[in-house]
Amino acid sequence: MFTGCSLTEGHNAYLEPQPFSKLTETSEWYEDQLSASVPEYNFDWQILLARAYSAEGDTNRAFEVIRQMRENAITPLHGNYADLIEAQVRSGTGNYSQALSLLNSIDAMNLPEGALAYYYALKGKVLNRAGNYAAAGECYLNLAHAVKASDKKTAWKKALQEYRQADNKEILAQFKSSQSNEDRGFLEYALIQKSPSEAARSRLMSRFTAKYPNHPVFTLNAPDAEDGREAIPAGGPDSSQGSVPAGITRGDTIAVFLPLTGRYSALIGQPVRMGIENAFRDRGIAVNLKFYDTAAGSVSDFYADAMASGAKAIIGPIIKNEVDELLSFNPQVPVIALNEGQRQGGRNVLYLTLAPEVDAKNAVQEMGRDAVSKPVIIAPHNDKGSRISKAFNDYWMQSYNQNTSVCYFTDVNSLESTLQSCAANAPESFDAAYVYGTANEASIIREYSKNVGFTMPRYYVGSRSNSGVMNNSALMGIKGMKLGDQPWLLENSSIKEQIISILPKANGDTLRCFAVGYDSFNLALHLDKMLNNPEEVVRGLSGDISINHQGRLERNISWITVGEND
Repeated sequence: MFTGCSLTEGHNAYLEPQPFSKLTETSEWYEDQLSASVPEYNFDWQILLARAYSAEGDTNRAFEVIRQMRENAITPLHGNYADLIEAQVRSGTGNYSQALSLLNSIDAMNLPEGALAYYYALKGKVLNRAGNYAAAGECYLNLAHAVKASDKKTAWKKALQEYRQADNKEILAQFKSSQSNEDRGFLEYALIQKSPSEAARSRLMSRFTAKYPNHPVFTLNAPDAEDGREAIPAGGPDSSQGSVPAGITRGDTIAVFLPLTGRYSALIGQPVRMGIENAFRDRGIAVNLKFYDTAAGSVSDFYADAMASGAKAIIGPIIKNEVDELLSFNPQVPVIALNEGQRQGGRNVLYLTLAPEVDAKNAVQEMGRDAVSKPVIIAPHNDKGSRISKAFNDYWMQSYNQNTSVCYFTDVNSLESTLQSCAANAPESFDAAYVYGTANEASIIREYSKNVGFTMPRYYVGSRSNSGVMNNSALMGIKGMKLGDQPWLLENSSIKEQIISILPKANGDTLRCFAVGYDSFNLALHLDKMLNNPEEVVRGLSGDISINHQGRLERNISWITVGEND
């Protein structure tokens, strides 16, 4: 994604790092490679460098690299990586309580396979040191699911070693809650082996053999030519192998319908594509992405080709009429549409959009948390202003069984007289205002409201007030207001600035398109789990994404008080 490089002698700027592979070089070598590398690989080289410092006992320098990693992190995955490496460093110094706290904060569901193997191997070790043997055993069973077939045996053996020291009640509790028949077999086997009676063990094993005739536990005592090597490297297996949740398997195809040329390309299509490709690279999963340029052909032809190619999911389209066209074919694979048209989707269709209705719903929820009871909406007198006002009112009515008031404005020049008229006609006083406007408009609205006696104790603004650059001087005009937007647009990072410099015509909306693209790929990978369990959440760049009991996608954004931490 990024261009340019500076070569250090003997190092390849384009050498792609495997951040959780086994360490093979000294910290000095990783330092030089980080200096030589192109920017897109820097974060992964930092992981390897911090690990190398830790392995050499230089924890101060390891922590300094981790601090730099946190500064550069822009995705939830990067934050998880920083927590994971810090946990490894702290465990290396014997601080297992802090290491375990960091590991517990990590969203393991979103880790790629190499990182997931590293996570479970490290957590199993930390739990063992903490004396929590049953939980350590569970980690090693999970590890077996995260590694290639030739490495599973070592993980299973470690799990059984932990269960030999664990309390029987804890093993039994895991057995009752486990959803994996293979894991249940290991847990039942562990309980049998802990029986003090040889006769009882023999009788129970006869039943076990009949119940689990092909269970892998029977292979653990068999000779294995690979037992002499390190089956699970210190850093986990090669992350390029990928860990694909049920539904999308390695080698499957995900079709993407976007306008990649023409009038919508620079502002919408290309930023979404960049987000998808960045998520693909972050996850390191061996699936196929097949992009279709909807500006250069028909959705009907592309859908037919995607189905003939065996696509297991579709991301897009993003243009309303193209969404309608795709849905007219009643797609038989999951569709993550990036806009809503007139046609209602079937059970396979989810909508991950930047519609103003998302802002409205989140504003209602945030005001509810703040105990607001009488809000007023201040919005432009246009289609989007009407949409967000209607959506806000609908959500407020659903939650509190009452309507809200709206004050529409035409332009900045007429704002003062408009607000004066709204104040004069208001049936009651308001305790908060939701302003759908730019930061400049929101600032002027607050000042003019004071002049005409229409002052509100609290002001809330949405994504329209945020350019995505948090040190923007325009934000100073709305200092003290609550701002709701995508999580990654509410903080600054050097990598976000690099993306801004690369995206064509970069602004807040193109950055939001990038985030939606990034999250749509991760959502496609987790659809099966999320549809079967409404508690599953993808913590994305664009917000916390979940699927409710009605099968509809929900995206919760983040809120800050502007200037609160300045």
